[in-house]
Amino acid sequence: MKYLFSALILLSYLIGQVSLDVKVLPKGAKVILDGKEIGNAPIKGYSVKPGLHEIKLEADGYAPATHEVSIQDAKRLVADFILNPMYKIKFKAKEKGLTFELNGEHTWRDEKIKLNLEAGPHRLRVYYLDELFDDQIIISDRNAEFIYTRYQSESGNN
Repeated sequence: MKYLFSALILLSYLIGQVSLDVKVLPKGAKVILDGKEIGNAPIKGYSVKPGLHEIKLEADGYAPATHEVSIQDAKRLVADFILNPMYKIKFKAKEKGLTFELNGEHTWRDEKIKLNLEAGPHRLRVYYLDELFDDQIIISDRNAEFIYTRYQSESGNN
């Protein structure tokens, strides 16, 4: 009777399991399912119960991503993801009194700062003594450096 009960528990566990494949660019990204690291992508044939699950993906040089996935009762689910690269962006102020604001969230007054920005557009506002003097969209698509001063160089006017 004890063995029959154990067999029934094992059978109920195995029934209703979905075989999950996770593919990520870049290959080798860490895959975390419902808070448990299950390996590095690509993942093949990981057994999971149907329902709502959280998949976190992490890789050096890429923005981490979290996705909620509703897994339906099926034999297999293949989930494909692409992580967004991060770039090193440097900002330098050639004078004091400048305040930088990025995406309406991050503000700094340092004369030099280096940030890791996720690829894509970002709104940059620059203030001088709390007055807006530059408002633009910068595109993070490579490592870059921005140098700020309020005045244009007079070179070439000789």
